[in-house]
Amino acid sequence: MYICICKGITDKQLEEAQLTSKSFNEICKKLGLGSECGACVKEAIQKTMTTKSQKDTNNRKPNQTA
Repeated sequence: MYICICKGITDKQLEEAQLTSKSFNEICKKLGLGSECGACVKEAIQKTMTTKSQKDTNNRKPNQTA
């Protein structure tokens, strides 16, 4: 699915950039997110938060609670 129409950035590209980036700002710089119209930024933030939350949940040990 496209996250940024202006730059043609997909959710897969966003996920890949998230693996090698330390911050959302770094992701934006790497991909060019928000550098044109900016409409993609809100969705990109939501997507990165969801991906991070899922990753954190998957990395918990079975006896850990939220």
